[in-house]
Amino acid sequence: MPIITISRGSFSHGKEIAERVAQELNYKCISREVLLAASEEFNIPEIALLRAIQDNLVYHGFAGHFLLEGIPNVLKVRICADIEERAGIVMEKEKVSRKQALKIIKDIDNERKKWAIDLYGKNPRDLSVYDLWLVISRLSIDDAINDILFTVRLPAFQTTPETQKIVKNLTIAARVKSNLMNYFPEADVFVEDRTVVVRIKRSLEQEEAVKDDIRAIVIKLTGVEDVRVDVIPIL
Repeated sequence: MPIITISRGSFSHGKEIAERVAQELNYKCISREVLLAASEEFNIPEIALLRAIQDNLVYHGFAGHFLLEGIPNVLKVRICADIEERAGIVMEKEKVSRKQALKIIKDIDNERKKWAIDLYGKNPRDLSVYDLWLVISRLSIDDAINDILFTVRLPAFQTTPETQKIVKNLTIAARVKSNLMNYFPEADVFVEDRTVVVRIKRSLEQEEAVKDDIRAIVIKLTGVEDVRVDVIPIL
């Protein structure tokens, strides 16, 4: 079964929609706040945790679609709401005026946009990032839930042996990258034919020592069968 990521604009009913979709499908429902807390407690990168959970999951919060990029059976949903709907929620929750509510929304939206561009190089408001973009206004919360339930059952979002292999490889690569961060933060990591490949720039004089050090770190990790270190010479 697939994974659903629900990226929600602030004050846009995303949490409610995610929880109800998960309930309808009998999936696990996890928020970004819970994932971050687990990441800090167990010292495991957020991206590795999310990929390790794999199927039958609704993840709601910012950037889930970025963290699971490259996995074919992920349904990427964006939930937004009409600005007056959002302002009304903020006014009720924070006990502020409409003008203050609109400023709060604008500040949060701009901060999230900046964060996404700085970290992932992508604008979270870019329609091409998502499979489904739903705006709560004339479209009700129930309508949005029904649209998600219909779309996630399409063949394109079902789990196959190939998607399971991709998830496994991405999870291993994330774990390797985490273990190399303290020593070789600039290294690129991916998995190719059950071999972990690490690419890094170094001088020719450092090549053999760097290869030995990286192999010693990576080969000990669970799921790693073989390691290849490609050193790109610094000219």
